[in-house]
Amino acid sequence: MTKINGISTSTQLLGIIGNPIEHSMSPAIHNRAFRELGLDYVYLAFRVEDVESAIRAVRAMENFKGLSVTIPHKMAVIKFLDQLDQVDVSIGSVNTIIKEGNIIKGLGTDGPGARKALSDAGVALKNKQILLLGSGGAARAIAFDLAYNANPSMISLLGVASEELNILASD
Repeated sequence: MTKINGISTSTQLLGIIGNPIEHSMSPAIHNRAFRELGLDYVYLAFRVEDVESAIRAVRAMENFKGLSVTIPHKMAVIKFLDQLDQVDVSIGSVNTIIKEGNIIKGLGTDGPGARKALSDAGVALKNKQILLLGSGGAARAIAFDLAYNANPSMISLLGVASEELNILASD
């Protein structure tokens, strides 16, 4: 099997979709990690306008294993996925897609990542009052994850975008 620049027909493909995407540092970060770990993976950035076509392409390619999803596709991609966690259904967006066989799963990592960071720092959340700063996409994901999984007594929201705050609070 011939390898060109370390890539062959057996190389596993990962990527990030968004629009714009040119600013993303993800390919540089991931590809360096793959090289250092000796993994036969490549991570590419894809400027995508048609999310449905992008997901069809992922389905069609056997060696395509997953995607990171960024603005503006985090919500639009959901209707083309096969499986979602209940938290992600409630949030209404995902930032990660994993392909396992013919099944394409969507998940959000912002909430679980924030919760794990707090837990690793020894912060107990159960029955606590939490003040969450912000009301954008990451704050929304963190708020829902904490509400579903951390059992706080209360989550208070503080942010500058009053319309986003009102929507998040009512959800």
